[in-house]
Amino acid sequence: MKAIIQRVSKANVKVEERLINEIKYGLCVLIGFEKEDTEEKLDKMVKKIINIRLFDEKFSKSLLDINGEILLIPNFTIPAITKKGTRPNFQNSMPPKEAKIMYNKMFEKLNKILPTKKGIFGANMKVDIVNDGPVSVILEV
Repeated sequence: MKAIIQRVSKANVKVEERLINEIKYGLCVLIGFEKEDTEEKLDKMVKKIINIRLFDEKFSKSLLDINGEILLIPNFTIPAITKKGTRPNFQNSMPPKEAKIMYNKMFEKLNKILPTKKGIFGANMKVDIVNDGPVSVILEV
């Protein structure tokens, strides 16, 4: 499981020019699930996302400390293998049916802790991100 997280002053997701969800200050989380991912790994990733300290000038505060929001966006391309050639290889990406289940579980777990909004799994989404900093981090479990 891999995530690209970005500290944002605001972010939104649209499908076919229709606004689906938006957040103000918090994290935009692009999440990619791999074939070997488990619910145990999911729980570890949730803990990392809510506890990583990326806020204030000294990076001493987490989303919990600032009562931030999360925009959770599924992204099957994140686990791509790019070591050889110029075309990404997606053999490590979790199959869509399983990934959708994991995505929904992640949303439920995050939303119990902090306000979390999400995109639409499998849709062609347009994600607008105002990266604050910029601060972007890759998380893996």
